[in-house]
Amino acid sequence: MAHRLKASEGDLMDFEQRRWISCVKRNGSIFLSSRDEYKAKFILHLQSLRLTDEEIGKVLDAEDPPYSLSRVPNIIGRPVGVPA
Repeated sequence: MAHRLKASEGDLMDFEQRRWISCVKRNGSIFLSSRDEYKAKFILHLQSLRLTDEEIGKVLDAEDPPYSLSRVPNIIGRPVGVPA
């Protein structure tokens, strides 16, 4: 799963620790529901836009899927950067 998302296992476990997603680890592999996979992709995109973990938490608290980047600046109170 981490490879498909282009994220490390550590990143996914960090997302779970922050209660942004839920992971299941089985036979050394991490599995996500399709909803959490979608959410993880959005989180990775927000990180590429240089949002802090606190800002990402605000966005996830304010938004439900399907996520929209157009509302992010209003939620965090500042313009967002370009992808890294």
